[in-house]
Amino acid sequence: MNRRYSTIMTVAAIAVMGGALFGSSFTAPLNAGSTMEVETSPLAKVAAMGGLELMMPEAYAAGPCSDLLDSGRPVVNFDLTGVSVDLPTMTGSTYSAMTFSEQVPGPTLRVTQGDVVHMTLTIPGDEVTQHGNDMHASQMSSKPYMGAVNIGETGEYCFIAEVPGVFKYHCSGVNIAAMDQHVLSGMYGITIVDPLDGYKRLMVEKTALQGGEVVKDKKFYDADALEFQLQYNQLYLTDAGTYDMGKMMSHSTSQTVVNGQAFGYVPNGIHNLLMFGDANKNIFLAQPWNSMDLKQYQSQLLFVPTDEHVRFFIENQGNEPVYWHIVGEILDRVTQANRVQAQGTETWLLGGSQNMIVDVVFDEPGIYAAVNHDYAAIYSGAATIFVAGLPLDPVNEAATSLGVVQGAVDAGSYAGVLGNPHDAVPPAGANTIAHPALNVHCLCTDDVANAAIENGALPLWEVIPAVIAAAQG
Repeated sequence: MNRRYSTIMTVAAIAVMGGALFGSSFTAPLNAGSTMEVETSPLAKVAAMGGLELMMPEAYAAGPCSDLLDSGRPVVNFDLTGVSVDLPTMTGSTYSAMTFSEQVPGPTLRVTQGDVVHMTLTIPGDEVTQHGNDMHASQMSSKPYMGAVNIGETGEYCFIAEVPGVFKYHCSGVNIAAMDQHVLSGMYGITIVDPLDGYKRLMVEKTALQGGEVVKDKKFYDADALEFQLQYNQLYLTDAGTYDMGKMMSHSTSQTVVNGQAFGYVPNGIHNLLMFGDANKNIFLAQPWNSMDLKQYQSQLLFVPTDEHVRFFIENQGNEPVYWHIVGEILDRVTQANRVQAQGTETWLLGGSQNMIVDVVFDEPGIYAAVNHDYAAIYSGAATIFVAGLPLDPVNEAATSLGVVQGAVDAGSYAGVLGNPHDAVPPAGANTIAHPALNVHCLCTDDVANAAIENGALPLWEVIPAVIAAAQG
């Protein structure tokens, strides 16, 4: 066939299929911002055509779960539910979120290279739509393992985590239909696959003065590290708090979120009180989550000691690039797919569904900001504040007067008193340095927050008033 006519026929075929699958009956409610109404006729067409599932040779399909579960390898169980809930935004309104297990992001899965992952996805009987799962850490056929799970049913997946690194997992929509809506409404998370032989020690290249001359001075840090996880995404919302596909298509971001919240890791009213003696006098230019009445949604700072190995697991879950940078620090090492990509760099670029492990040593006590160095992203929510060491004299004095300063001194950071937000801390691995304490912080339901409390995380909205009352009494 003439190449020109072949191209025209191909374009025409795509247009016809697009009209059938994503015609006005389907796209209109999305563009109008509806998150909960799912048109059945287009989905029936999708099903009649076999669904929007990638077709791969059967030779690539993973075996039944029983084969892997009985293989003799270590097995890690990972059970999720697909649940739609309303969650708050920084404007004080709520939005129609879709979640894995009632939280955004979903729970973090951490395994060791070579482990068998046994995962289930349950869709409750009262859920409004089907959901699916796409595990980027897996190597298995998309058909039939990544299709939609019916309402009231449970899907089961098994795979071997063969490749170390950080990997996205996300909802695959209804056999890919509306996948954008499900993911950008909150259905995403990460899998951390630790290397079988562990992480490598960190080398930081400095300089020293010897005999009046400047010479190179390499400093080595053990592979064990204090660890954090940060996941970046965008919200595209109507005024009613529902998903707006039109905004997504035009890249018109409503808010940029880190672990589900815009400006979720900035000072709050507690920090204002410790710093200025006034809970309403803000430290930072944007503090939308100030009040203790917000409970698990109140923003929290991240605390680290100086001169200690810190490891970040970073994932770009969204639609926009992430130019990851720490204001005031150098990224000492950037690793992707268990390969070092850079040592001693200022910023690292992550495209959509890209990840990295970043190793940093904070040299000096002070205030640092991890940002997506896209100014639109910074001003719409992608700023995360770290405090290294114990640099704030007013806070030190307040902690002393409250009788709690020794905890901070012992930890080398304010985490010894206030803890670090539990949603920014991944499950522990073989090379993890334990945080001195965790506080309850998450874009999640009360049930998830209460489970964190039961696991030892501090509800600061209860702890701080009790400490103040004890000191005054």
